[in-house]
Amino acid sequence: MKVRFVILLAALLSLSGCYIPAAFEADLNIDRSGQFAFRYKGNILAVTLLRKLSTGEVTQANIKEQADIYKRDLARDSGFKKIEYLEKGFYRVEFDRQGDIMKDKTFSFVRSNSQFLAIKRRPDGLIEVYGNQPPKQLADALIARGFDVKGVFRIWTNAKVISTNAPQKREDTSPKVYQWPIQSMRDEPPSLILQPQQ
Repeated sequence: MKVRFVILLAALLSLSGCYIPAAFEADLNIDRSGQFAFRYKGNILAVTLLRKLSTGEVTQANIKEQADIYKRDLARDSGFKKIEYLEKGFYRVEFDRQGDIMKDKTFSFVRSNSQFLAIKRRPDGLIEVYGNQPPKQLADALIARGFDVKGVFRIWTNAKVISTNAPQKREDTSPKVYQWPIQSMRDEPPSLILQPQQ
């Protein structure tokens, strides 16, 4: 089982990206002008480091050196305010980023090739917020090994919402609140489309 897991990780690593959020709380405030603030507090799994630990390429003798490689990689994004290595490829992080999607056009967390969350301004002028998930085979392999995603993601907005798949929402408040309790990598990713002010 371990050999099969390692082979699968190696084969799918290039497809899945390098990082997967784990236990977390995340909030996105986005107003009708396109100004946004995204905050994430929780754990992130460095999949490449997990593979190296599983193959024995990383041992107790060199774990600090290897863990620091991925810490430095994450730290290249100034949005990371705290990065602390835990164990088994997991990092405890705090992330905070503000921006203007009308100017920036796109925003991705954790990386553009390993998205947990993305925001984009579409050609039709609407703003789309959407999540992503790892390939099914990789998700199944990680879950079989006891790794999965647990958390809550909330969007706060005063813009007109065109569509959303949020299972929980409060639209009688200002700002409106949309919430996704995430129990697994297999859950449907969050989705919300809003109309910015004209």
